[in-house]
Amino acid sequence: MKYRLLGSILWMLLFVACQSVLKNKENESLLYTIDTINYAQGFQVSSSDEKIRIKVSNPWQHAKDIHFEYLLSPYDSLLNSITIPVQRVVCFSTTHLAFIHLLGEDSSVVGVTNPKLISNQTIVQQIESGITLDIGNEQALNYELILSLKPDVIFAYGVGAEVQGIYQKFTEWGIPVVMVSEYLEESPLAKTEWLKFFGLFYNKKDLADSLFTTIELQYNELLSKVSKIEKKPLVMSSLPWKDVWYVPGGNSFMAQFISDAGGNYLWKEDTSRESLALSMESVFFNSKKAEIWIHTGMANSLDEIKQTDPRMGQLKPFIDGTVYNNNNRISSNTMGNDFWESGVVNPQLILSDLINIFHPGIIADTNMYYYKKLK
Repeated sequence: MKYRLLGSILWMLLFVACQSVLKNKENESLLYTIDTINYAQGFQVSSSDEKIRIKVSNPWQHAKDIHFEYLLSPYDSLLNSITIPVQRVVCFSTTHLAFIHLLGEDSSVVGVTNPKLISNQTIVQQIESGITLDIGNEQALNYELILSLKPDVIFAYGVGAEVQGIYQKFTEWGIPVVMVSEYLEESPLAKTEWLKFFGLFYNKKDLADSLFTTIELQYNELLSKVSKIEKKPLVMSSLPWKDVWYVPGGNSFMAQFISDAGGNYLWKEDTSRESLALSMESVFFNSKKAEIWIHTGMANSLDEIKQTDPRMGQLKPFIDGTVYNNNNRISSNTMGNDFWESGVVNPQLILSDLINIFHPGIIADTNMYYYKKLK
């Protein structure tokens, strides 16, 4: 009887303790205000007076119910939190550099992967002067060097679930790894809205919000100029690689760009957001009526396109001279294509270029920033 009574008391104490923990968690969650994110689907933000919670969801292709949570705080004494503003960061993608550059924080970047792909000349100069170091690439990271840099955070990304094993090492060593998945967003403004995400780590929320609002207004103003256009040119994309023609999926951000600019994308009926792997024959057959051709790899001239396959010269855009490539801003010293770097924070410039290609004369600024016409 005595043991039963003692067991009952212990069970009741445990129950009360659990309820107390749950109540504390519930009360704590009530202290957070959910921030408004209008376009991006990959992250959520909630904040209190002294703490910020960020939740990143499904940060690689085909991920389901995968979530990472990060707690940011200006107080370094807060357990399991990232102290903001961060002052030393490592970036695994050139798009991360674009967000950081717009926030005026280039000097915080102490390590990068694949420096040959970087367009940002400030970062390039930092690499040349030894301020920013080459830490290898995703397949061959220099772990010892990364540890020696003592970063406050590593901004990383993943194509598949295998990245968890790589990044787990850094977490075990006490270096926070923050997953960034802006590349999975389906619309241009959704990608750019990750600027708000980076702004939180630098304690520059107001600046990030202001910058994004300006970009959003410029983008939507351009959008309104073509929204009522009925005649939309049929647009094809890309060049083949080893007899496979990879084109953006019908739900990809590039397909959205083409639609927003008043173009009729050849593969708009497709429902995927990843690239489509098509045969050369199917593309030639389906593109017979294409009027404009964009994103022709590294080609700088029509001759270079024809050299890849003589049949290219039979395509209507080739004959009509309506072929445009997004390689107008190739870095002479690194070969980085700025379209894939700063383009993530300049969707309004990409949209302006595409409108000028699809509907010449409809906007006042006829200069192209990322694109050029091939001759």
